[in-house]
Amino acid sequence: MAVKPLRAAVIGVGRIGSLHADAYYRNPYTELVAVMDADQGRAQEVGARYGVNAYTSVDELLQKETFDIVSIAVPEGQRSPLAAACAQAGKHLLLEKPLTPSLEETDRLIAAVEAAGVTAMVNFILRFDPRYIRAKEAVADGTIGEPGTVFARRRGTAAGADVLGSWTDLLISTAIHDLDMMAWINGPAVRVYAEGFKKKDNRWGHEDGVMAVLRFANGCIGTLETSWILPSTVPAGLDASFHLVGTKGGVFIDGSNHGLSVVDQERYTEPDLTHWPVGPAGVFGDLRNSIDHFIDAVRTGQKPRVTLQDARYAEELVAAVKQSMRTGQPVALPLSQG
Repeated sequence: MAVKPLRAAVIGVGRIGSLHADAYYRNPYTELVAVMDADQGRAQEVGARYGVNAYTSVDELLQKETFDIVSIAVPEGQRSPLAAACAQAGKHLLLEKPLTPSLEETDRLIAAVEAAGVTAMVNFILRFDPRYIRAKEAVADGTIGEPGTVFARRRGTAAGADVLGSWTDLLISTAIHDLDMMAWINGPAVRVYAEGFKKKDNRWGHEDGVMAVLRFANGCIGTLETSWILPSTVPAGLDASFHLVGTKGGVFIDGSNHGLSVVDQERYTEPDLTHWPVGPAGVFGDLRNSIDHFIDAVRTGQKPRVTLQDARYAEELVAAVKQSMRTGQPVALPLSQG
């Protein structure tokens, strides 16, 4: 017997949200029915691409469309009221990260979503990357013994800061992926110390780069290096690595060169083939894996791989890094709720 597809909508159809729309459009278990964006031209463009209705307000979307699931891919400062409205209307949620700009607002959003009783997942795509999944398994199955050190690097170009810097920052938008990975593999952290520098991004009061050291309850020591200051002339727009060393071995992920190099008369590039590449069959890679998992979680009633509490913990690590930079002192975890 044919299974009725879930009706899907996307709120916020910028670079990432439009890829969510593509994934819903192509998944056999979903039917994309609507998109929404405060930019009317953008909403209409993406809506026309997939032959669906376009809206500029969540109230109109909820009044005029019937749907089951929704991705919310607006900037984090706008996410909470939209997510709460959709949850209260009974819509299952796939939320881009971070949930909100502050732990206090995140806690209010989580309470609202949990009260609504809907399925909610947060889109930390590295949890759907086969390389990072194997790193976690290598600890769980004893392949590398007990974790001793973990090093994560996530260096982007200044183009990211130019586009995003006016409304978000390096840690909450980018490095949060690596902090989430460290905690996913090692469990909770007990202490954080960090230093940062502000040069170009001081126009927004943000750091251009950060170095952080984390101590985890399992004894592992983590180091994070992150920045978004490099010129666009570097071959890979994102230079990422994750090195995990244990008492019996290690796992080493190189996330910059994905096995393809392209050279033309202007430059040499190393395109992304892992996170959200787009090919003849639409978006694939980690992002598509994450969205497909969310769809399956709603269909089957299973617990999503990335819960609201998982996302909150990653935000708590970001908050601890920022507090350490402000005070110049190590910060104990969990953070005080006072």
